[in-house]
Amino acid sequence: MSTTTLDAAPRKRKPRREVREITLLVVTIAIVLGVGLIKPQFMRYDNLEFMVLSAVVLGLIAIGQTFVIMTSGIDLSVSAVMGLSAVVFGLASTTIHLSLAAALPLCLILGAVLGSFNGLLVAWIRIPPIIATLGTYSLFGGLTFIVSNGTQVDQVSNQFAAFGNANLIPGLPIPTPVLALAGVALFAWFVLNHMVFGRNILAVGNSAGAAYNAGIPVKRTLLFVYMIAGALASFGGLVFVAYTGSATATTGTGDHVELQSIAIALIGGTLISGGRGNLAGTVIGSIFLSVVITALVFLHVPAIWYSAGEGLMIVAAVTLGARRGGAG
Repeated sequence: MSTTTLDAAPRKRKPRREVREITLLVVTIAIVLGVGLIKPQFMRYDNLEFMVLSAVVLGLIAIGQTFVIMTSGIDLSVSAVMGLSAVVFGLASTTIHLSLAAALPLCLILGAVLGSFNGLLVAWIRIPPIIATLGTYSLFGGLTFIVSNGTQVDQVSNQFAAFGNANLIPGLPIPTPVLALAGVALFAWFVLNHMVFGRNILAVGNSAGAAYNAGIPVKRTLLFVYMIAGALASFGGLVFVAYTGSATATTGTGDHVELQSIAIALIGGTLISGGRGNLAGTVIGSIFLSVVITALVFLHVPAIWYSAGEGLMIVAAVTLGARRGGAG
């Protein structure tokens, strides 16, 4: 996918974005090859497929997070939405035999409803995004425990398993979720580059006050942005339970997916201050983070260091973004 230019930045900035994306991709490939030399099993097809599928879940959620960050907001509840959706639809597939055709639109509706709650808190009640979504993170996480009753969901239906692991196009070794991520990313790119709503997002991120004075529906824009983030987090949860076949009450929150999605968006080139984003960088960043996490497991790095590493990447990405923004 080509470089995504989401703002009215001068053309001279485009090469910088391309360099960032190419560098991130080269570093990702270098990690794969380097760890593969140390641990040959790292290069096995099943492990490469696992990393790609993990990147799909992270990528879906990070695209939604990118939308939110571009409005100068943040959504800490995405991991809880992911976990709740994984449990709800995992249970539905095993208990009432919910079909995949029904689960797909229902998961998007569930996520949009949960996300709209965030949007109402942020846009209408004017609670700072980090506070509002921290509260809903706990709320949605608590609902996950109630729905799951503390038990693990496993052995999802064959329809779900086929969606998570099979190839949609016969003879083409590309798992169906990868095609789903590509479709979502392309649609998001179209929205942000060729629709008024996309320009409204960037305007709100640059200055909500100026956007309001220019006649842009700021509240409605924020509401839709958080609905999108919720819908994609829910879709990520459905993909997760489909390809792993299981989910628990700590799915998403236990792995700090909310922090991972923020790190991916920032590493990919989205400014934490809002007003600018890079969807191509977000997609590549999801692959990068998935590879890094899997590499740490293969290299037997203690899990307690993972969060520290993610935090370090966030700080580095924010610092780099601040320097670039100041230089522009």
